[in-house]
Amino acid sequence: MQVDLFGAATYGLPALAAPGDIAPNWIAGLACGLGGLVGGYAGARPQPRLPERALRLLPGILAIGLALLYLLQAAA
Repeated sequence: MQVDLFGAATYGLPALAAPGDIAPNWIAGLACGLGGLVGGYAGARPQPRLPERALRLLPGILAIGLALLYLLQAAA
């Protein structure tokens, strides 16, 4: 958490003194942070009740599905 705050301050503080837009996109950053927080909680909650085989296969299946989606988008 300290690293995240330090990183945000590193980009945010110079934006006060420097000309131009160098500040991070706060809305996107907060949305990603909130999504990670909710996703981490939602993923950890059912983990003890899932069989180990499913826990090993699910990330691989999701990664392959995402790769296929990217390939289809690139081909279009």
